[in-house]
Amino acid sequence: MDQPERFVVSCARTPQQVARLRRLGAAHLRLWGLRDCVETAKLLISELVTNAVRYGEADEIGFSLSCWRGELRIEVSDGSPGHPTVKRPNPGEECGRGMLIIDALAKNWGTSLDGTRTWCTIAAPNPIAMSPGIWCEWRSGDGTRLASNALPSPDAAIHWARVQGRVVAVAIGVPAVGYFWDLLSDAWREPAEALKRGEAFTLRMTAGPYTFVWHARPAVFLPVVEGTSSPHHPQGAVVLPPPHAH
Repeated sequence: MDQPERFVVSCARTPQQVARLRRLGAAHLRLWGLRDCVETAKLLISELVTNAVRYGEADEIGFSLSCWRGELRIEVSDGSPGHPTVKRPNPGEECGRGMLIIDALAKNWGTSLDGTRTWCTIAAPNPIAMSPGIWCEWRSGDGTRLASNALPSPDAAIHWARVQGRVVAVAIGVPAVGYFWDLLSDAWREPAEALKRGEAFTLRMTAGPYTFVWHARPAVFLPVVEGTSSPHHPQGAVVLPPPHAH
C-alpha cells in the first residue's frame, strides 16, 4: 500500500472496551485486506487493552491501529507512567500472562519514554490485489475447448479472439475462413460493447460442417500460486470467474 492505513479512537477505560476494540480492530484489518493478521492481532489487542483497563490511570484509553510498509502496529495509551514487564507466572496463577503473550506473538513491542503508551508490531503481508479482466474460450460445436486465455480488457479479448479464430481455422484446414471471420468487424462490434458493459457474450461461427463458439465473460485476476494448474493472465495472474458466472 502506498499510504499508511490508520484507525484511531478513544474510549472510556472500562472492561467492555476490550471486546469492542478487538471487534473494531478485526473489522479494519479485513477492510484493509489483512485477514491473515486478524487472529493474532485480536489476541494482542485484547492483552494490551486489558492491561490498560487494569493498570491505567487516565479516564480514557487511546487506541491506534496502523499498517505501513508490511508492518502492523497496535498502540494503547492509558495515562499510567509504569513500564510493563514480561512475567512468568506459575501454572496455577490465573493472571500475569498478558505481556508474556505479547512478547511471544509480537515482532517487537515497547513503551513510550513516559510509559503512558504501550505498542507492539507484527508482520503484515501485502493484501491480495485483485484486478478485473475477461476470460475467453474457443470451443467446438460439441463443447470441446480448443483454446482459452485470460485478458486484461475487452479490447484485448476481442483481439485475441480474432487472432485465435484464424489459428482454429488453419487447424481444421480452412485458413481462408479464419481470415474472413477476422474481417467481420460488425460481428465483433456487439461482443466488444457487451464486454465493456460488464456482460458475458457468446458468438457462434460456422465453416462448412464445422461450428465454433467463442465465449467471453468478466472475471477477476488473482496472484499466481506456484504450481497451480489454473490458466494464467499474460501478466502473471490466475483468473477466477465471478460467483454468478456460468
